[in-house]
Amino acid sequence: MSVAPSDPAGVRVEDLPEQAWPRQEIVDGSLHVTPLASAGHQDIVMRLCMALVAVAPKDLRVLPGVNILRRAATDRLLIPDIAVVDAEALVGDPVQVRPDDVYLAVEVISPSSRATDLYLKRELYAEWGIGSYWALDPGSHEVHRFGLRPVESCWLAEVDLSVWPDA
Repeated sequence: MSVAPSDPAGVRVEDLPEQAWPRQEIVDGSLHVTPLASAGHQDIVMRLCMALVAVAPKDLRVLPGVNILRRAATDRLLIPDIAVVDAEALVGDPVQVRPDDVYLAVEVISPSSRATDLYLKRELYAEWGIGSYWALDPGSHEVHRFGLRPVESCWLAEVDLSVWPDA
């Protein structure tokens, strides 16, 4: 696959082909490409999606793999494993949502994405003002919670986190 930037500042969303694989994210004009995750990873994602849907308020939607786009001098496009977004942001079936529309972003850590999930994405989501970011570690069964929203005082405290296939 070849991606040629149309802007001297780097790769923009318009430069990407429309395809599901490989996962293509953009951070400050640089393209980050990762393969599809393992079946075990996808199993955890699906289990957590179902747990979130079971308790999410009616004005929010739980989406696996949604594009979150922040436009500025250089594009930033992140695709969390799961995002909980404002339902109104989905009117008209957009290709991507804005960070302002995201209530929770979730990544299931893979060996190839550990540093990106625990450090880079945590910083970017915080900079964007996303109130909650979770990184689930399949190896240790830990749920790392980041962000300014206290989980104990909102509906997120009700999420059943027994999502590990071997549990």
